[in-house]
Amino acid sequence: MEKHILIPTNFTKHSWNALIFAMNLYKKHACTFYLINAYHSNNFLADALPLGRNQDDEDSEKITSEKGLDRMMKGLGFRKENPKHQFEVISHQGNLIEGIQENADKFGIDLIVLGAPGDTAGINVGHDNKISKITEEVEKCPILVIPEDYELKKDKDLEIVFPTNYRLPFKQKELVPLVELAEGLQASVRVLYINTESKPLTPDQEEIKEELAKHLEDIPFYSHSLTQTTPSTGVHLFIESRECDLLALYQRKQGFFSRLFQRTRSNDLNFDPRLPVLILKEIK
Repeated sequence: MEKHILIPTNFTKHSWNALIFAMNLYKKHACTFYLINAYHSNNFLADALPLGRNQDDEDSEKITSEKGLDRMMKGLGFRKENPKHQFEVISHQGNLIEGIQENADKFGIDLIVLGAPGDTAGINVGHDNKISKITEEVEKCPILVIPEDYELKKDKDLEIVFPTNYRLPFKQKELVPLVELAEGLQASVRVLYINTESKPLTPDQEEIKEELAKHLEDIPFYSHSLTQTTPSTGVHLFIESRECDLLALYQRKQGFFSRLFQRTRSNDLNFDPRLPVLILKEIK
């Protein structure tokens, strides 16, 4: 089945790297990649283009956006062609987040791939930053965030950390992006239970754990647990100790995701992952 991947771009190194990462991830799949640039917007990936004050300025911004997308298409033409990959460009006037949501719904997007400037994913919802706004406000569609200079290690078995507290059940379709990411990278999934209360799993938690195992049965996965730690500290220490390669988080309005970014004591870590992060969305 053909995949539909949306790549927001502001023609910078980190947005180009996100596109290349996505192309490599889906190199064996038939894919259409939609490259979207927003102009005349106060939002992320458009702030390099000045806000227009009159029609001439707005026309200039539109031309700049279209020319930038055209340059990207020409740049892709110099790469070794993958006959399974097709590319479409979207020059969107207005708010970027609205443009992402509108086109994700319109084209049935399977995954949004975001390039993040700097060396972290920038997804900490406790901070007023542009990446976290996109990951928080875009609904239904999963998002993969790639830090600017991150490169996957090629000399090791790749691992994706998936922390959970087994409090709420998962739907199979919500986990499809995680399974596909593991398959595309030939990576294992490390399901991490943060046992903050140092208590045995309840019967309901045991049931959710068993259901999750069924959802992941087609890929290599392993269960781990940590006790006497906070979510952010536990996830950070696990990533550091195993030198993990990617992090997957399930975003619910109330749940483990929000607790991950709560600072429960003064010396707790200011969690901001330095590796690619897959944000799985709740689907009702």
